[in-house]
Amino acid sequence: MKRIMTAALFALVALALTASPARAHQRPTTEVFIIENDVQEVPSPCSGIDITFTQNGSFKITTYYDDQGNVVKDILTNYNSRYTETATANEKTLTTNFPAVYITYYPSGETVQAGLRASYTVPGAGKVLLDAGRIVFDGETVVFEAGPHDTVDGGSLDAFCGYFAA
Repeated sequence: MKRIMTAALFALVALALTASPARAHQRPTTEVFIIENDVQEVPSPCSGIDITFTQNGSFKITTYYDDQGNVVKDILTNYNSRYTETATANEKTLTTNFPAVYITYYPSGETVQAGLRASYTVPGAGKVLLDAGRIVFDGETVVFEAGPHDTVDGGSLDAFCGYFAA
């Protein structure tokens, strides 16, 4: 009986030594980015008016992993200071805060934008462009939208463009 117990113990020890250890769960990683006077190379949303968009501030990206170490999602948020964007044309400038949160899921690449993306306001006249709420992209295609998204869904840019045209 003692020989059987010893053999069983050796078998368990051998199994424990040869079995691959369970992979430890990888903790999320965070990267911080500081942006200073980053001029965006994007086409103007206003026909015939060259608008320069400049971004400033800081943001962080937190990346989450599954048990195999594969990236499952990234979350981009403001970090430490306001992220702003200015639009400038014809010696006029408008500024907006940019506190939106972006979540990207992998491997699908689906991206969720939530919160305020842009709210340009002309002093004395009010909002001329609003992009806020929740929007889900599958690649470049919008698959869900809640809230006004003037810059995405063909909303009216007349007031925004009119401000810079005059």
